Amino acid sequence: MPATLLGGIVINEILVDPNGANNFDTDGNGTAAANDEFVELYNTSSSAIDISGLELWDDGVGHWFTFPPESELQPDARAVVAVGVQTGGSLPTGGPDDLTFDNGRGSAVINNGGDNVVVYDPANDEFIQATFNGDAADDPPNDYAGFSATATRSGVTEDFGNDTDGLSLQRESDGNTDVTSDTPTPGTVNVCFADGTVLATSQGEIAIEDLTPGDRLLTSDRGAQTVRWVYRKTWSRAQVLADPRRRPVCIRSGSFGAGLPRRDLLVSQQHRILVSGPIVRRMFDTDQVFLPAKSLLHLSGVGLIVPAESVSYYHILLDHHEVLFANGIAAESLHLGPMAVASIPPAALEEVETLLGASIDALSRPLARPNSKFRKATRLVERHVKNSRPLQSVA
Repeated sequence: MPATLLGGIVINEILVDPNGANNFDTDGNGTAAANDEFVELYNTSSSAIDISGLELWDDGVGHWFTFPPESELQPDARAVVAVGVQTGGSLPTGGPDDLTFDNGRGSAVINNGGDNVVVYDPANDEFIQATFNGDAADDPPNDYAGFSATATRSGVTEDFGNDTDGLSLQRESDGNTDVTSDTPTPGTVNVCFADGTVLATSQGEIAIEDLTPGDRLLTSDRGAQTVRWVYRKTWSRAQVLADPRRRPVCIRSGSFGAGLPRRDLLVSQQHRILVSGPIVRRMFDTDQVFLPAKSLLHLSGVGLIVPAESVSYYHILLDHHEVLFANGIAAESLHLGPMAVASIPPAALEEVETLLGASIDALSRPLARPNSKFRKATRLVERHVKNSRPLQSVA
């Protein structure tokens, strides 16, 4: 079992070297730099844990971050500390209960050649630590200037293995003992449809590029619903290449089974797609669940692509969060949760508030269906593939 603090806090993910053989731009400013490093903690317990006052330490830098007051981490949530958000960048966003922090440094903390990541709890005078790239385990009470001389280690020092430039060292599932090197997951950008999407409306199908406020989209639960706001953001090929999170997921025609989707569908990696059937019932005790599009990558005919010139993403806001029909498959409309709000510029959010006469918080609505976390969603897709089951039965 991973070493824990406060009955459930573990070191969950470390981005050691953001640029090199691969690049990862944590703050999304267009440049993968040394201070795009991050450390992520995770709450493995079934209760909220106050992580206020926990400290991050490093041999070379010493005490480099303290979690601020009122930092309460909910069960199954993550706390991400970015070493330094750069000009033009922003903190990554995650789930509704995830916390993100900017340490504000202009230079790296983590030693790429090998290092220790130490999390210290002053209230209980204990710490957890992880090593990587073959670095020997430090003895913080004796090795670190200013560290508590009486502190004790919780559990054993964990070896996170060897990193690959641009990939993070992360647990194979949150809180799990096994660690792997994979695409970093500190947060996401864009939760929306991309170019070429055709949506079902009360007047027939309309290309998303031609959709305007006032159009009536067909929904699964409430019939035809009025489009209140449409927002488009375009990323160039160079910008997509610089930040892998911007690459759209292409769901090829027929890859869902039963001829769905009817034509290739492009969506952002975190856009939620509806999946239904007996496997969903067994895993989630409900008939339908939303999965992030990125979890579908194990499915034949689904993959990340780089656009030839650019890709445009579209947010579509209705009065409620709805299940829409895009190229024949069921997917979500815009949900004004933290992840989506973080991907929309402040001026555009002000436009929404002015048009609809309400604050963004007031415009947030409950999810139309339960939402699956990424790793469980991936297992669901793998079971559908193994059993040759279609992911949707809707037309």
